[in-house]
Amino acid sequence: MNKLYSYVANSSIMVLFCGLAIIVVLIQAVIFFRIGWKRALVLGFTKEELKRVVKSSAIFSIVPSLPILISYVILLPALGKFFPWLRLSVIGSAAYETMVANMAVTSFGFDSLGNADFEPEIFGALLWVVTLGVFLSSMTVLVLKKYDSKMQSITSEGNSFGGAIPNIMFLGMMATLSAPYLTDVTNIPSILTIASSAAAMITMNKIGEKHKAVKEFAFSSSMIVGMTTACIVSAIIQ
Repeated sequence: MNKLYSYVANSSIMVLFCGLAIIVVLIQAVIFFRIGWKRALVLGFTKEELKRVVKSSAIFSIVPSLPILISYVILLPALGKFFPWLRLSVIGSAAYETMVANMAVTSFGFDSLGNADFEPEIFGALLWVVTLGVFLSSMTVLVLKKYDSKMQSITSEGNSFGGAIPNIMFLGMMATLSAPYLTDVTNIPSILTIASSAAAMITMNKIGEKHKAVKEFAFSSSMIVGMTTACIVSAIIQ
């Protein structure tokens, strides 16, 4: 790993700025929690009921967080210890951060995020790419109000073709992103990783039809199975 890049990515300045942003968000969460707690008491809920809600919510938040932890481990070699911590805990998402960071890395000529021997300039570009992507997408709420209202009217038509448009667009996007890996039959680790992840997702969903709680583990389990398959196959091939 480039020593200068590693120093910048894991410097005390990075932890300071990232930590300050996370502290602000945590303070906001505490304020909203207190407001919600007081309002619930006014509406007639007892403290025992609220404690049970908090306990169950905390428990069921653990499983959905597993994909985020996995994504943090993936992004850590490329973006250092602190910036992924900020992105995935405040304004980012596991799927977006991993996808966009990988797209930015490959645009600079690297194979993937696994090659973290970057110059500090490339590291700075990666930070801007993942940040501006979220910023610009949030601005569409203001810029594309008419588009959003039109989409809502189209998708609210029930069984019409308009209701299927968002799903078609999403599937088209996923197909575009996955096509290079699906069509490259010489890339054995990618093919087996995709196949094992899909098999794990289908299996967990089937089990979830009888045991509802298992569905919460479907996405995180498929990611873990896929990553394990990729590691094993890569080690065997090498």
